[in-house]
Amino acid sequence: MARTKEFDQEQALDAAMHLFWERGYEATSIQELVEATGVQRQSLYDTFGSKHEMFLQSLMRYQAMEGHQLSDLTKKHPKGGLPLIRAIIESCASQTVRDTRGCFAANCAAELGSSDEDVAERVRIGRDGLEDVFKRCLLQARAAGELKSSSSVSALAQFLVNAYFGLRLLAKTRPTKAMIDNVVSVTLAATR
Repeated sequence: MARTKEFDQEQALDAAMHLFWERGYEATSIQELVEATGVQRQSLYDTFGSKHEMFLQSLMRYQAMEGHQLSDLTKKHPKGGLPLIRAIIESCASQTVRDTRGCFAANCAAELGSSDEDVAERVRIGRDGLEDVFKRCLLQARAAGELKSSSSVSALAQFLVNAYFGLRLLAKTRPTKAMIDNVVSVTLAATR
């Protein structure tokens, strides 16, 4: 008779995500995952299949968390436009100050994006989703007469995505708040 799983899969995935986020994929061993999750090696394999699959699921879990944060910002700024862009960039800056691990998705792209197509695809999905949010906001701003920039909406949205991920990667270098404020100021100036 098969044994039932005796652990919370979401808690285990959270623990794995935080470990991968802190150490990266290559530097994280299965034994460290066992210790971090409190789940035996065979149970991890039975549940997740492999370290790689656990990593991909951790990345998807992170992206879902980021999606919830973006949804919360959208609810606070239901008209979108430049106020939502400002809120997203300022939230990113705040995360950059608080969390020196950087963005887990950006870290994944930096470590494995050129060698692991599954990771690259997951990161692209998240990046494209953020770009779509920025495009929608920029179109709303243009329609409301708030966007004076003559840049194409697509190019400006891609610039904002680059600034967003750049800020989050910058966290790993422990930048000063003044430096982050400068980046935010110049980024938001591009939307005027």
